[in-house]
Amino acid sequence: MRKILLVIMALSLASALASCTVSGGGGSNSEHKLTHVAFSDATCDKEGNIEHWTCSHCDKIFSDEKGESEISLEDTVIAKKTHSIYLVEEKGATCTEEGNLEHYACENCESLFTDSEGKNKIAREEIFIETQPHLVVHRDAVLARGEVQGKVEHWQCEYCDAYFIDENGEKEVEESKIVTEAPYSLVDFYVEVPANRNPVILQLTDTQIIYGENARPGRQGVSPAWNIEHKNIRCYDYLTEIINAVKPDLIILTGDIVYGEFDDTGVALRDFVDFMETFDIPWAPIFGNHENESKMGADWQCAQFESAENCLFMQRELTGNGNYSVGIAQDGYITRTFYMLDSNGCSAASQETLQNGHTQTKAGFAIDQIRWYSRSIEALKKSAPDVKISFAYHIPQATFVTAYEKYGFTAGTLTTAINIDTHPNKADSDFGQLIRSFYPEWDTNNKIFNDMVELGVDSIFVGHEHCLSASVVYQGVRFQFGQKSSEYDRFPMMRSNGSLIGEYNLQNGATPLIGGSVIPLDENGEIVNPYIYYCGDVFGTNPKA
Repeated sequence: MRKILLVIMALSLASALASCTVSGGGGSNSEHKLTHVAFSDATCDKEGNIEHWTCSHCDKIFSDEKGESEISLEDTVIAKKTHSIYLVEEKGATCTEEGNLEHYACENCESLFTDSEGKNKIAREEIFIETQPHLVVHRDAVLARGEVQGKVEHWQCEYCDAYFIDENGEKEVEESKIVTEAPYSLVDFYVEVPANRNPVILQLTDTQIIYGENARPGRQGVSPAWNIEHKNIRCYDYLTEIINAVKPDLIILTGDIVYGEFDDTGVALRDFVDFMETFDIPWAPIFGNHENESKMGADWQCAQFESAENCLFMQRELTGNGNYSVGIAQDGYITRTFYMLDSNGCSAASQETLQNGHTQTKAGFAIDQIRWYSRSIEALKKSAPDVKISFAYHIPQATFVTAYEKYGFTAGTLTTAINIDTHPNKADSDFGQLIRSFYPEWDTNNKIFNDMVELGVDSIFVGHEHCLSASVVYQGVRFQFGQKSSEYDRFPMMRSNGSLIGEYNLQNGATPLIGGSVIPLDENGEIVNPYIYYCGDVFGTNPKA
């Protein structure tokens, strides 16, 4: 029986071997059942193997997928590698990276050891240090300067440089949230004044140049004194005296530069621009309620200002014509900014002006103007927290009446001129004269004014009234009517008996009160001892050089 089993086993083995036997010259391997064994590199812990194939029937090993090149098992073996050990120095953990204790590691198998011979193997958990909380340090605010950005007070992680707005490092923000814009980029124009002296601003207003010979047909009440040949004696000579005496760093002109009804060809405005350019001093004009009457149109007038080298002016796509900002800069810092605004109110605007679609005949600021200057001031104060803010426009609002009530001034008819300079209750910083009545046209509920105060506005410079030439402080804000700067249209004068009046032509024996309002600033941009410069020094009060 045992012999029979052995015979059967032998026949079975022979049958199996016969199924993978190669026959003929070169034979055939079609009967091999080959399995692919992929390459496996050796490590320091185990052997590897080359790529090969094995037959599941005959257990033979081949180096090729066709089963033609038989090899031995030993031929497939890749010997173990030896450890290539290097030192890993101790590294502290940060908020973004794990740290580790000093140890050794193998380049080949990445095993970790406590010794350089690789005898004492350790686990990763034994030497690695978990990430740490942010290490935040306080950073003082850095004021933006000139064209260089600054940063608000913040905290920064010394590990990862992340920015935070709290000392616990919990409120992370993008760098853009702590950066303050360069102040020079936040104003439309800036005037750089040397740091070794204090800036001086000159306000001129209502030059209102009239060329009588250019009057429209049928225009009544045109004075012969308004003919073009009188432009020097009625205006330019005054301006020359004022500018040469004051030597301002910036001249602001608060409207009614020309009387547009008498300038349908643009000659008067063009001539005025050329005249102002001769002083080589930055000058910033705004529209009053008469420029827009010219048939040349407001866009043409704006282009004349914008093309003049020393003129600071910008026509925006906002209500009105010309809304822009001018900064006073010293040593790279903006100390005061003047927001030059169109208070609108030209009821007789020409069709040529109205074609631009943003000229408003109603007096006051439109919502887009308010939105623009509000956002601009907020951005500026973020960059320059100590900057002082002035507004300059033509037509005063109702709060001006309230501001002057302490001297007996009221809305409506003014029967007796008020001389603040000689008033028994004169405040130290108040000055000037009130010669005519004033009927406020806009902001009668003081809402816009109150919003201006919230924005930090500390001074308002206006024109329009000709014979109201005064300056008072009310609720911490300076309200200043600019001094009439020419003898065109109505202007103030003083009779020989000292009484004050306003007329269209100089009265017999009277002295014209023509001049400019001077706004000196200190090194911090504060207004210090403003005054009126009177041409001819009629009151003997002009500062002596």
